[in-house]
Amino acid sequence: MNNLHSTRRDFVKSGSLLSAGTLLSAPHIAKAAKDDKVLKIGLVGIGGRGSGAAAQAMGADENVALTAIGDLFEDRISLRSRILQARGRDKYQVTPETTFSGFDAYKKVIDSGVDVVILTSPPAFRPEHLAYAVEKGVHCFFEKPVAVDAPGVRKVIDLAKKAKEKKLGFMSGFCWRHHYPKQEIFKRIQDGALGDLRAMYSTYNGGEVWKKTREEGWGDLEAQMRNWNAHLWLSGDSIVEQAVHCIDMMQWAMGEQLPVHAEGSGGRQVYDDPDKYGNIYDHFACVYQWENGAKGYHFSRQQNGTFGSYELELFGAKGVCSAKNRHTII
Repeated sequence: MNNLHSTRRDFVKSGSLLSAGTLLSAPHIAKAAKDDKVLKIGLVGIGGRGSGAAAQAMGADENVALTAIGDLFEDRISLRSRILQARGRDKYQVTPETTFSGFDAYKKVIDSGVDVVILTSPPAFRPEHLAYAVEKGVHCFFEKPVAVDAPGVRKVIDLAKKAKEKKLGFMSGFCWRHHYPKQEIFKRIQDGALGDLRAMYSTYNGGEVWKKTREEGWGDLEAQMRNWNAHLWLSGDSIVEQAVHCIDMMQWAMGEQLPVHAEGSGGRQVYDDPDKYGNIYDHFACVYQWENGAKGYHFSRQQNGTFGSYELELFGAKGVCSAKNRHTII
């Protein structure tokens, strides 16, 4: 996992990875910036990813300001807001009156008058948060995944249509979709560079992700919320919350066609303590089949002391494409 994470950090530093700042270049939002209007940004979910996205957004343009923050927990707001204030300086314009906590904090942030909202709470809440933002006419950047179950995904698909009708920016955190080298590679694939795709192989193998030890005084709900990625109802498990990047690239290679059949297996070899690891699996193996007979094989793992790999290989009638982290060969 260390190799995977260090590569991702380096990539962020290079400016090539999708950030919330990318959303600010969307036509309807960029026009406001060109008119010298200060774009007000709100943040819902001030964990590590949310803080990073907010910092990137503040650095995306001169005419932007972070004006509202919301999170379930006040202590996390107190810690992270100081970091954001130091990074954003005069672009950090959050006040006590625009700082909100609790389960309804997302509504208060969106209702505070922001132009753009960054949604980085646990993905179980994503459909509900997106629905309110679209209803209120606020541009959205939201981290992947968009939901943790099929009803949630369908809801977000409908919301994307509504956002388009309302001419709202509606951008997810599927970073590789906005990575120029990847865009060029997948364009060539769809133009026939590999011929008909016959098979695909993807991995997302690394170490354990962060876990928080339960503290005295936390009830069951708070303990799960603070350790959300260990609980299915909040994260969808690692194959949804993390490895979905690789699965999305297989669908991208197939020209957005959905597979017609899928089967898989998984289990808990090291995630054997429910108090620490919740109810998620630590490894998965899945096979997807498309209508034309092409198959995609996916393997993902979260186990310390194991070999890490983050790659996609595509096998076509005319050639092979190998994508490992940032490096792609066709």
